[in-house]
Amino acid sequence: MKAMRKVILPFEGTSPGDILHLLEDLAQLRLAFQAGGPVPVPPQAFDPLRRQYRAEVLLSRVRAVPGEKAIGIADVDLYAGGLNFVFGLAEMPGKAAVVSLYRLRFGADEGLFRERAVKETVHEFGHTLGLPHCPHPRCVMHFSNTLEEVDSKGKTFCLSCQQKLPPGVFG
Repeated sequence: MKAMRKVILPFEGTSPGDILHLLEDLAQLRLAFQAGGPVPVPPQAFDPLRRQYRAEVLLSRVRAVPGEKAIGIADVDLYAGGLNFVFGLAEMPGKAAVVSLYRLRFGADEGLFRERAVKETVHEFGHTLGLPHCPHPRCVMHFSNTLEEVDSKGKTFCLSCQQKLPPGVFG
């Protein structure tokens, strides 16, 4: 079975160290992503009234990059639709996702920040694979609307979600 080609795309302004740590943390979960980018943040993504970036615009930029699955990592505050903010956004199912590191830093030391970043990246990756939000509170696919909810869930798929994954995800 052939491994799925997965790419992490840092948007400009994202720390190379944060990307390196994220790639390492994903690899520990047997999710081997390649590094791509950096990708410019489209200027039209910024909403000056909100002082935030539209996640959909960044997502469309990620979609244009070659690869089976691509996840853009941005260190800016994202929002989508009528929501105040989002930790990330993904096509479900689809090719592309985007994750914001911005709010994941709030009140976190380096270890907690890294844990939050890997959880949200795996969560959005799961959506690209067609996984919906999961009712199991420890599953990485459990919906998180607050940092406390991110902190309380695990960083792996529960057994039920694992059984729905397509071949070639791990490795």
